[in-house]
Amino acid sequence: MASSISNILNTKLRFTGMASGLDTDAIVQQMIRVQQAKVDKVKQEKQLLEWKRDDYRSIINMLRSFKDEFFDVLKPATYMRSSSTYYAYKVKTTDENVATAKSNGKVAMMEHTIKVEQLAEKAKMESRVGELGLNGLSMDSKISEVANSLGLNLEDNKLSLEINGEEIKISADKTLNDLISAINNSDAGVRISYSSFLDKFIVESKATGADAKIDVISNSNAKNLFYGLGFDVDEVKYGKNAKFKLDGKKDSNGQEVITEKNSNTFTIDGVTYTLTGVGEAKITLTQDTDAIYEKIKSFIDKYNEIVEKITTKVTEKRPRSGGTDKGDYYLPLTDEQREAMTEDEIKKWEEKAKTGLLRNDSLLHGVLERMRSAMNDLTEAGGLFSIGISTGSWRNGAKLFIDEDKLKKAIEDNLDKVVEIFTKTSEISYSPDNSSELRDKRYKESGVVERLFDVLQDYIRTTRSESGQKGLLLEKAGLVGDVTEYQNTLTKQINEKQDYIQELINKLYEKQESLYIKFAYMETALSRMSAQSSWFTQNFNR
Repeated sequence: MASSISNILNTKLRFTGMASGLDTDAIVQQMIRVQQAKVDKVKQEKQLLEWKRDDYRSIINMLRSFKDEFFDVLKPATYMRSSSTYYAYKVKTTDENVATAKSNGKVAMMEHTIKVEQLAEKAKMESRVGELGLNGLSMDSKISEVANSLGLNLEDNKLSLEINGEEIKISADKTLNDLISAINNSDAGVRISYSSFLDKFIVESKATGADAKIDVISNSNAKNLFYGLGFDVDEVKYGKNAKFKLDGKKDSNGQEVITEKNSNTFTIDGVTYTLTGVGEAKITLTQDTDAIYEKIKSFIDKYNEIVEKITTKVTEKRPRSGGTDKGDYYLPLTDEQREAMTEDEIKKWEEKAKTGLLRNDSLLHGVLERMRSAMNDLTEAGGLFSIGISTGSWRNGAKLFIDEDKLKKAIEDNLDKVVEIFTKTSEISYSPDNSSELRDKRYKESGVVERLFDVLQDYIRTTRSESGQKGLLLEKAGLVGDVTEYQNTLTKQINEKQDYIQELINKLYEKQESLYIKFAYMETALSRMSAQSSWFTQNFNR
């Protein structure tokens, strides 16, 4: 019944019991079972720590996912710290062939009239048809051939030309097609396309507006190249600005003001317009209560999901064998126990052994208590309960409940108040090194989302405080991919257990070797006694 540890220790080829007839291996294994049990016990303790660390890390990842979804400024659609996120509008336009619109946060006016006189355009040039072929060239022609045909200057076997002041260089053994790609991928701000069917080039600026240009006349190589490709290159080509009149705005003389933009898409007073044609259109915005409600509900639902999972972890009991409160806890299996079980039995056992490891965990209780306080305490603008979001009984922990009718009414009647309850910002920024007085002041001045942000920062922050500490959960269990993956409290304890296991195994090996030596002495003595007995028997029988 030698376990895997014993098998590892007993690696020497031994011939035992030759004189005594005893099963020395079995006897030795029995004699070191007490020491081996110590090894198994510490291995179980190490495994429990590893499972506990995994549980913590799953919670860390869940909180990070929540933070990434709702607290990331690069995701404006769900960035709950910004007031703009809470404003949503339905938009109607009388003529989408003139203009369309959408809102980007709170808008100043709900009705707009726009008269489009000119769309923004790119700077553009078109070549004459067939010019490339007339010069005996193709897109596969070498730059050296193009230079000879069009009178371009090569230096050090390279062609250099400037477009919009940007220098482009290309080797003479490359092709015209390579040159076009080099121009398109450069910072010259233009794009060239070629129709092989028409044998025609088109050059456009990448940007629109009066500042967009195509300047190939300032450089002789560029000018000769484009002229040879069929372009009229007598002057710099410029784009056009969009021109429009908005909401009857007038100047000091009573004349309607013509506004210019370098793009057909622009934002004015929270409304993003996209011009599509010349003409007049009326645009009407109405508050989209359902969309705003769904944004808030999505945030609360995710919050509740986190709260429920953490609550489950801190309240689930560790199962005991026999299904009673008096049996032993399910522990990680020893190597010997695994050898006697099927894979399915091992899986079911380990599921029970992993359950309840974070029961009554003080660190996670702290997370729940602070999350509940952040969402339940009054803000200077009021409490969530006043707009239809409230905590339940103490049995529900930090979970929130939404009264849909009450929340939608609050959104319709006073959206600004709803936004302030969620997003009010303190003049004091978050810092792990803030004094208790500054923390209290920031908490009092902040809305519920800012308060929740502080909780997340305190527990899963990846930046260090002045004392070198990261978030509390990272210091406890570490984050994969971060330095805390290997530098955290639980990993330190796991490493200490591993060192102790190795120490016990070394002692176990020494004990085993000592026993084998003693048995070897015994075998030698018995062998000598047997030889002497044989000698006496032979001599007395003569």
